[in-house]
Amino acid sequence: QTSTPVIVELHDALYLSQLAYVDSLTTFTDGLSKFRNNTWQLVYGVTESRPDYPANFLIVHKQLAPLSAAGPQRGKYGARVSEKQAFQSILPWEASPWLDELDEKKPRSDIEVTLVVRGTKELTDVLSDGLLEPVPYRGGLAHGGILKGGMNLVKEHLPKLRQILEYSGRDQIKLFIVGHSLGAGAGAIAAMEFNEYDFISVEAIGFGCPALLSQELSEGTKDYITTVVADADIVPRMSGATLVNVLMDMMEYDWRDPFLKDLEFYVARAKVVSPLARLLPSSDDLKRWVQQLVAGGDDNSSNGDDDGMPDGDNDSTNGSSKYERVQPLLSPPGSCIHIYRDGIGYSGTSTPCNFFQEIDVSRSLVDDHLVMTGYHRAMITILRDRAQDYSFDFEHDIAAIPC
Repeated sequence: QTSTPVIVELHDALYLSQLAYVDSLTTFTDGLSKFRNNTWQLVYGVTESRPDYPANFLIVHKQLAPLSAAGPQRGKYGARVSEKQAFQSILPWEASPWLDELDEKKPRSDIEVTLVVRGTKELTDVLSDGLLEPVPYRGGLAHGGILKGGMNLVKEHLPKLRQILEYSGRDQIKLFIVGHSLGAGAGAIAAMEFNEYDFISVEAIGFGCPALLSQELSEGTKDYITTVVADADIVPRMSGATLVNVLMDMMEYDWRDPFLKDLEFYVARAKVVSPLARLLPSSDDLKRWVQQLVAGGDDNSSNGDDDGMPDGDNDSTNGSSKYERVQPLLSPPGSCIHIYRDGIGYSGTSTPCNFFQEIDVSRSLVDDHLVMTGYHRAMITILRDRAQDYSFDFEHDIAAIPC
């Protein structure tokens, strides 16, 4: 199960990911000033996307942290873990009290920088998402549209990171990359590229990242990329192969028995709750009417079966398939955390990323991809249920961001 501190940390990253959807740099700066006691400074930002370059924002921590050996113990995500912080942010960019007590003569080695990448918002973003064709990348495969965006992020920001490092007098940049949807995908590619530079220590957290990398490439990024998937979110599961497969599933689905059971139930229920419903025909008569409607009056459709429905030529009920399924080639990157509905509320657990190679046909597959109705709802529900405190809210008001 995903721990409470990790969920709080992930929600901080989600706040910045949602903030990236604002329409102006002024609005972004205003939202950033409300994050972690105004300890971050915007140094670069662009709010308009191109097909091969998503909108993004580069922010730098205003306070310089000491060497890791001089600071408190840190957890998986470089976060300080303590009982006192159970419901406080534990991200490395936290404005920590121990910074004020730091002896200024102690050595300093790194500067913290965060790259926030916007997800799908404009037509140009849709064009990047729509290029589902896998292309060769690092001995494997990658999402063709998103790959270009991630590479261009590196091309744009590598000179800026070198300048920041030089001006700060440090010898390493601690780079965090966060994003949602397309932003998560482009950020993951950028993280893979930045990871090749000795002066950059990189970590990426993405929400609803599209199917991005072939399996070997994805597993190779587990140490520094985390992908969070909310329940039935369609985007991490969506590739050319999975779209073809779900269409085949729909074509072969034998809907007759479930439909007839629903029809019988609702007719019986209607006659109980409404006197007017007693005027409806019997279930058997309705079944025969549906048979005629589906068969188009074909005399060959009626074969004397008890359900009164045409058999058709669907072989799925016999365990066979008329169509051969396509093997998906891409998965979300890194280490995957699945936050899912468990029948009572939500739970979160680490999950192999290739689990998301099949579309989960659900009423919530679109809502689960959105920040507020998918990721924020899932995270806040988990923490409220665990604490049995249904007034609990995160420190940062993500709902106040004007997106």
